Amino acid sequence: MSETVQSVIKGIKDNLSQRTASTKDETSVMQAMLNDKTYKVGVFTKNGQVDTYCPAEAARAMSAATISQAAHIPMPEAENLMNSYEYSKKEAEAMVGISKEFVNTYLQTDRKMHLGGREKSDVSLLAKHNEAGVRRYPISGLNGGTAGGSGTTQVPAYDAIKVVAPCPAWLKKK
Repeated sequence: MSETVQSVIKGIKDNLSQRTASTKDETSVMQAMLNDKTYKVGVFTKNGQVDTYCPAEAARAMSAATISQAAHIPMPEAENLMNSYEYSKKEAEAMVGISKEFVNTYLQTDRKMHLGGREKSDVSLLAKHNEAGVRRYPISGLNGGTAGGSGTTQVPAYDAIKVVAPCPAWLKKK
């Protein structure tokens, strides 16, 4: 059996020396999410918790439907095959890539992407276009201090992602 999502998260946090990106850790978390049938998150709206979501169950349901249709086998047989299946590191890497590209591609529509209310968060993403222009930056002095001035540089237009994360309505005291 694979590691649980919570044990993978704890292992990463316990060994964290700096908050840099890690494709290895992304893959580990995704593989655990795809395989840990006990990992469920609460889905919240302004009315509080309204549902739960289990990534492993969703992945298995999608894969079973694909197997059933592609191989022309009955759905119960496909579900039985997927019930005991363990997703591999390669499959987790592919799912991380697909997930990232979905976010990048969907934001090109200029629509807000709501990541869903969770117990302690209510996060949405929006595409943000930054026009070309002159930007100021501090001029560093010795030992990391500033020399009391700033410089300028020309920056081309570029796209970014804006995060909107107000205090969740279900956490506010009434």
